[in-house]
Amino acid sequence: MIKTESESCFSNCGGLFMSESQIKEKYTSSKSLINDLIRLTRSDQYIFRGISRRAELKPSICRKYDRSTQTLINLKEQEFALLHQFRQQASNLLSGTMETLDYVACAQHYGIPTRLIDWTYNPFTALYFALAENKQPEEGYYELFVLPLKEQIVIHRSYNQSKWNPISNEFVEDYADFLKLIRDKSRFLTVVQERNAALNKLNIVSNTPNPKGLIIYNGSSSNSRLIAQAGLFSIPSSIEAEDSVREIRGTASCIQIELTAKERLETLVFLDNMGYNKQRLFPDLQNLCDSIVSQALQDQSVSK
Repeated sequence: MIKTESESCFSNCGGLFMSESQIKEKYTSSKSLINDLIRLTRSDQYIFRGISRRAELKPSICRKYDRSTQTLINLKEQEFALLHQFRQQASNLLSGTMETLDYVACAQHYGIPTRLIDWTYNPFTALYFALAENKQPEEGYYELFVLPLKEQIVIHRSYNQSKWNPISNEFVEDYADFLKLIRDKSRFLTVVQERNAALNKLNIVSNTPNPKGLIIYNGSSSNSRLIAQAGLFSIPSSIEAEDSVREIRGTASCIQIELTAKERLETLVFLDNMGYNKQRLFPDLQNLCDSIVSQALQDQSVSK
């Protein structure tokens, strides 16, 4: 289970971790952290999110960075308009069978701010995202959130009325219906339980959802970036004020990571050697070029 430096049990949400993992609440050595995370990856029962700013527990629709004003902008009133334009203009660039949340997830990963919050099955991917964006974390430490997946409400397809349907021509309306449903969590739980029971009759094992868990959308095969990042999403019940922040902090356990500037760079080099870098996690030409330039700058910093 996750433990503090004094080896006391640690869990924010009551869901305890594997006793053999010996994960601490706080790390000041990336070597120690990486060794412990390797043990944690023996199981696929956890998902992770790494951050360096408190605002990163809010969905991107509530914190889009405006370079012209150098401020964070809340675009929640434009949520459906943004997705509608994406659906209209990007359809010919996307391939395969996609459903409502697939479109939203794809929009998120290619720059449209949405209410979905990124998580990953891979703790090293989460660690990379925590360390790579900001040299100086807001609170003096980076944070790695750990969530027991089996204790959440996991869905794999979007919901419309009483079925899990392919996307319609008016997918934004379908998405709005889905968001309306999840605001009534007890009703949504009933729907998920009914669907899981039907799957169990077909010998497809589905976990019983936890009423206190986060709603998790597992759409990891809907686009190349999600596949590369082993990504999935939490869907907050509310995006008002600090609701999504409280929801995550009240459910997931948190590891605090304090590193010197030198050790941060050394950790990023280690992660890069392991394949956790912009080139791999964002597999397209633009990011390939960005990765080459970033590597040159990083090498220069380390050599000083």
